[in-house]
Parts: sequence; C-alpha cells; structure tokens
Amino acid sequence: MWFSKATAVAAAAAAALNIGAASAAATSFCPNTGVCFEWGVPDATAKAGSGDIFFQLKAPTSWQWIGLGIGTSMPDSNMFIMYQDGKGNVTLSTRPGANHVMPTYKARSDVELLAGSGVVDGNMVANVKCSKCTGLDFSGQTNWISAWKSGDSLDSTNPAANIDQHDNVALFQVNLAKASISSDSNPFDGSSTGSSGGSSGNNSGGSSSSGGGDSDGDGDSDGSGSGAISGVSDNSSNQTLATAHGVLMSVVFVILYPLGSSLMPLIGKWYIHASWQTIAFLGMWAGFGIGVFVARQEDQFFKQAHTRLGVILVCLISLQPIFGLIHHINYLKTQSRGIFGHLHCWYGRALMIIGIVNGGLGLQLGNAPTRYIIAYSVVAGVMSFIYVASITLGWTVLRRSRQQPKDASSS
Repeated sequence: MWFSKATAVAAAAAAALNIGAASAAATSFCPNTGVCFEWGVPDATAKAGSGDIFFQLKAPTSWQWIGLGIGTSMPDSNMFIMYQDGKGNVTLSTRPGANHVMPTYKARSDVELLAGSGVVDGNMVANVKCSKCTGLDFSGQTNWISAWKSGDSLDSTNPAANIDQHDNVALFQVNLAKASISSDSNPFDGSSTGSSGGSSGNNSGGSSSSGGGDSDGDGDSDGSGSGAISGVSDNSSNQTLATAHGVLMSVVFVILYPLGSSLMPLIGKWYIHASWQTIAFLGMWAGFGIGVFVARQEDQFFKQAHTRLGVILVCLISLQPIFGLIHHINYLKTQSRGIFGHLHCWYGRALMIIGIVNGGLGLQLGNAPTRYIIAYSVVAGVMSFIYVASITLGWTVLRRSRQQPKDASSS
C-alpha cells in the first residue's frame, strides 16, 4: 500500500516536472496592455532547424482582433489573426501580408489551433501550432510583427471575415533559441481540457483555460531569462507622420494650388499669384519630405503607384516656377502670353489634376476610412468647380476688355 502511494506521488511529481519543463523556457512578450504573445520551440525543432513551433495569442475581449506575423513588415509577413466567433470560442485566420491593404484569408494545412484556445476569463486565447512556418531562425533572432484593433467583437466563425485597419503595430525580434521546450506538445494548455481547433488553422478553438504568458501588459517577459525580446518598436510615430503628410499634401494640391491659379484670372496681379504659389510650393516640399521619410521607414519608397507618381510629380512641379519666371519676363517685353505663358498655364493645370489623383492613391495606400475618402472627394470637387468657374470668368472678362477697344475704334 505504502509503495503504491509513493509510486503515485512520484508519478504526479514527474508529470508536474514534465509540464513545467515543457513551458518553463517559453518566451512571452506584451507590446500593449493585455495584448500578449508567447512562443515555445521543441528541442527537436531547434536541433533540426525546422519543424513545429508553438505560439500563443492572448488579449482582452475588448479588442476586436489581434494579429501576429512573421516578418519585418506587413507586406512580407505571414499573419495569424484572432477574433471572437460569438460562441465563446475564437477564430484563427491565416493571412499573408499585403501591400498596405487589408490582408485576406488563405488556408494553411500546416497550422493548427490547439486545446486551451477560446474565450477564457475575459481574454481571447489562441494556442497555435505551425509545422512549416518559414522565415524562422531557431538558433537566433527572428523578426515578428504584431497588430491589434479595439472595437466590437466580430462574432464570426468565418476565417475570411472582413477586418478594419489596426489601431497600432509593434515590430520586434524574438530569440527563439531562448524559447526552447523539451516536449513537442502544446506548452500552453496545462489542463489538457478543451477542444482543439481545425488542422487548417481556420476553425474556432474550444473554450478552456490557457497556459502561461505575461498578462500584465507591462511589457516583455521571457521564461528563459533576459534578452529573448529585442528591437521593439511601434509605428505610432509613423502613423502620425503619415497623417501629417496626407493632410499637408491634400491642402496643397486640393486647395492652395487651385486657389493660387485662380488668382491670376480673377485679380490679375502676378505678385499675389507668385507669392501664393510659393507658399504652396514650400508646403509641397515639406509634405514630400515627410512622405519620403515615412515611406523609407515602412520600406515602401518608390515601390507602388503613389510613391512613384509622387516623386515624379514633385520633380515636374519643380520646373513650374522656372516656366512662370520666363513667361513673366517675356510678357514684360511683348505684352503677350507667348509659348511659355501657355506652357506655364496648361502644364500647371495638368500637374494639379495628377496631384489630386495621386492623393486618392495615397488614401487607398493608407487604407483610409470611407469618411476621409468622401471628404477628400467633396473638397476636390468643390475646388475643381471654383477653379473652372474662375477660368471661365477670367476668360470672359479678358474677352470683353479686348472687345472694347475694337468697338471704340469702329465708332
């Protein structure tokens, strides 16, 4: 009897030690309050340089969705998005990153949602196993990207559900060599209860208690000692600068340039026109500088239509003051518009139109909310009407002024 009890105690202790060994070295990181991630790499995977990796996504249910991706930026990342399914569980959606548009679902047979996943104590939890994840360095640093969005629950079991743009993003590196676990099994589910998710990574996981992880939201913690998390940064400053770029360039191309061009036919004072357009010109360069900085930070410079067209547009507009100066000098001599006068006029009009179109491409690139797109379109439409009206009015006044001397000479 005594032997039997001793054996049972020893077995229980061994099981406890085994569970502890499986998860003790798991590495966790919380980039935002309550938004936490944890990783575990089996020894066999670390030795082979490929194989299974386990990671956990955890966040309060006040968040609409959270995502974790492998890569240095959204376009080149493999993303794992978690949101509530409306039935007490969570949906895991595997999505390849896209070029500044919302990623769309793509099924993966190597991704499995494990036991312990679900809505647990007010938190969404996804325990994930990936068997063929690429871009991982099991002996050193691996780049990861994460994002999250607050709001009402999606309540969807559809892995292809539409998601809104994130509130924020964090980029960081994880030393997977410090996330080693002894067993090739789920290190996050200590109870072994709860239903497991679908093997394709697109099903809802069962609701159950989840394993470890730093849930205090104060920052990173790792179960294998310091140094597992490094290179932490977020894009909040980039988002602020991107917004500043968009607002400034919209004001320049949709408001300042058209109004400045309208001053000549309406007022006829070249120095007022030149001063106004100089202010717009300087504002354009300020906005361009901000845009270049953000594009380089996001590794997007000259890689899609908006940034390419923007660079070309700014370079072409740089010729416009030269054409205007030559036109003014010739006009003082000949009192006629001449070739450079027509070039300055129509060249500028064409560039303003291209600038407004490129602003729309910028809104698309930044995945701007519909209300911003509507506001931009309305203001652009109103300013276009004002500009055309000013040209028409100026042309009418000029025609009448030329007609009066003829009428006077004939009478």
